[in-house]
Amino acid sequence: MELKQETWKVIYCSSRQEKKVKIYLEQRGVIHYLPLINKLRIWSDRKKWVEMPLFNSYVFVKPTEIQRDLVLQVPGVVKYLRYNGKDAEVPEKDVELIQRLIEKGYQIQQQDMSARLEAGDLAEVLDGPFKGQEVVVHYTEDEAFVIVSIEGLSSSIKVNLPREVLKLNKKRKERDKALW
Repeated sequence: MELKQETWKVIYCSSRQEKKVKIYLEQRGVIHYLPLINKLRIWSDRKKWVEMPLFNSYVFVKPTEIQRDLVLQVPGVVKYLRYNGKDAEVPEKDVELIQRLIEKGYQIQQQDMSARLEAGDLAEVLDGPFKGQEVVVHYTEDEAFVIVSIEGLSSSIKVNLPREVLKLNKKRKERDKALW
């Protein structure tokens, strides 16, 4: 009797445990996929390209009915992602699309849509000469870059900064409420 393969599901892992979970899943014979991308990490003394998960804390799995509970016993696995009271399912075509994008070498990164920057938002600069400075976002040209005005000098200046070095502090509506 052959065991039926389930659809792709998503497991939530402990922080920075995705690669270890991947190894444990391989050892247990569970079909899985951990999308990894190369990312330039910058420290105060060096720069290095590092292979990192595309989706932090998530690994795709395709367990059989018997393997479903076995996956939860893997060290580092917290739970299955749930939707409407059942394990969330990811269509095969979506997983294949991610695989093709990574295989073809496209520069992709996960976008936190809840923290999307808009004109008027306050953001903190995470890297570069303005690290730690709170800035006001004035204009969003595209998903990768924003133009900000940095006050606190005798005059304002506009700087084009990559989106990756900005962390949303307050949305415009919250900021306006705080001013009144």
